Amino acid sequence: MPRRGLTSRIDDGPVPVLVLAGPLTLATAVDVEVHVRKLLMDRGSLLVDVRDLEPVVPSLVALFTSTLSGAGGWPAARLVLVAPSEPLAVALGRSGVVREIGVAANRGQGLTLLGRRPARVRRRTELPDTAVAVRYARALVREACREWELTGGIPARAELVADELVANAVVHGGGRRTLLLTLDGPGLRVGVRDEGAGAPDPESAAGQGLHVVAELSDGWGTSRHAVGKTVWALLRAF
Repeated sequence: MPRRGLTSRIDDGPVPVLVLAGPLTLATAVDVEVHVRKLLMDRGSLLVDVRDLEPVVPSLVALFTSTLSGAGGWPAARLVLVAPSEPLAVALGRSGVVREIGVAANRGQGLTLLGRRPARVRRRTELPDTAVAVRYARALVREACREWELTGGIPARAELVADELVANAVVHGGGRRTLLLTLDGPGLRVGVRDEGAGAPDPESAAGQGLHVVAELSDGWGTSRHAVGKTVWALLRAF
């Protein structure tokens, strides 16, 4: 007998509730991501009732965090999962989703959790493939620091770091370029991902901007991916 498909419905209200039932698979995850992203972009806050969502492919629960960060992240976009089954709760814990998204026993508790900042907040924004990418990234960093209530020298340092990392990606990267901002216990991490393989040597003339990044940050590095890389810098905020 073929496996039944995923079903969804929306219980509307001041905060919409997306009710999901059925298997979470490679095929159905696409529909889940589309529904969640649309509601977050349209309404800003969302509860997702997952009591009948079956984690057939457990790793796919990470779609909730990636969709949230792509929609602007907390506080612009707020997401809480409601009443997960035990297998789903285990998958959420193992994948680290619970660090970025509240998990509630019921809808009432979920509404309360929407007002609390998660332990880790992220934003992911694709940058334009033009010279305005640097100015755009600085504006995004400035707005995130304001909304995340970062003070002291962090906002100014973060803008300068973003300036250098984006400029580096424009000159030495390739394909799509994405600004990644993460705030958690260690501090604020500013990263720029691109699809190119090349990276400048900090000791070369072309890589001098990375010396600026090193001076402004509390650590920096490059993370390689199957396609491309992310150059990041950490600014300790506490």
